[in-house]
Amino acid sequence: MLNWLLTQVLPLTLLLTVLLLARPLALRCLGARWQYSLWLAVPLLLLWPLLPYQLTPEAETTVYQVQLNIHQLSKGLAAEHQWSLLLLALWLSGVGVMAVALWRQYQHIRQQLKAANLFTAVETPLACKQSRGQQGPFVTGWWQPTVLLPVDFLQRFDAEQQQLVLQHELTHWRRGDLHANLFALLVLMLFWFHPLCWLAYRAYRQDQELACDALVLANASPRQKIAYSYALLRSLQSNAHSSTAHWQLLTNHYGDKKMMKQRLQLLQRQQGFSKTAMALTMLALVGVTLWLQQPVQAAGASEDIKPVMRVEPRFPVGAAAAGTEGYVVAEFDIQPDGSVKNVQIIKSVPVQVFDDVALKALQQWMYSPSATGLKKAKVQLDFAMDPVPADIERVEVTPQH
Repeated sequence: MLNWLLTQVLPLTLLLTVLLLARPLALRCLGARWQYSLWLAVPLLLLWPLLPYQLTPEAETTVYQVQLNIHQLSKGLAAEHQWSLLLLALWLSGVGVMAVALWRQYQHIRQQLKAANLFTAVETPLACKQSRGQQGPFVTGWWQPTVLLPVDFLQRFDAEQQQLVLQHELTHWRRGDLHANLFALLVLMLFWFHPLCWLAYRAYRQDQELACDALVLANASPRQKIAYSYALLRSLQSNAHSSTAHWQLLTNHYGDKKMMKQRLQLLQRQQGFSKTAMALTMLALVGVTLWLQQPVQAAGASEDIKPVMRVEPRFPVGAAAAGTEGYVVAEFDIQPDGSVKNVQIIKSVPVQVFDDVALKALQQWMYSPSATGLKKAKVQLDFAMDPVPADIERVEVTPQH
């Protein structure tokens, strides 16, 4: 898991940098709905290597000829293991802190739902409740979504504003924003150590609100747009005294003063939305995702996959007695967990003399875990009676005494 996270840091950093830098221009020129859809590039980037049909990198021409030194290998692996455990403990501690914070927010929302009164003044597909403890309105709940409304909902908004506000919350539910936020929180929890992820999460949530505004007012009249603007202002005035209302990870928030100003400005210049153009954008995102993943796969094939355990083949007694030397070239696949599969002898000199001992040893070899593994890795095992020169990197197999 930790290895997969580290291999994704570089492509994720590049992608988030592009999205954040291009965000102001995209909002101004393409509109909020378009900008919000661009965040689909993040799950595409992260899930692509995990798809079952993902091609595994091949190393058809790579031949590993290394000198096996058990003592140096064991010492290096011990140090690497200690660092891995330290990094894992640090990462898990951050995940734990975030999990506790999210659990506390979840429990707070549950308490609000239990203490809230059923609101029947309006008809909606979702249950509506009024709570004195929240600054809403917002929709919450992944399995049983509920719209929580402020206790002064009828006094704060007139009839037209009430319908627009409720339509805004229902749009979040119909569009699947609640479950999209769950995935976004999972990404944020996994990459809690990455500053750009926190900036991107906040920008993503803001774009979600802006896109919801655009969808609600897609066919609205000028009078409805004005009414909606006043509803946003009244929500801002009500939330002005709350320091936590604007940063709730588990709910949709209406935003602080800067965010509300941006929402009001975008209401004045709504952009159209073309499904054809959106489809072309998705194709471009897939292309960018593949391009960003290439360095990760190449690194996994050449650098990240390292030997962890090599079992030395036994020098056949008959060959040792006869003074026979030779070599074996084997081909195998390295699985993502580091195990070796599909071992095949593709060349042996002399023929069949060292094949059996080589196969038995190679099937026990282990490599470091990786995101995609490696296909068709090759290794040459040299069976020599005398040591090879020190400047040649090889696996030396000597007779057992």
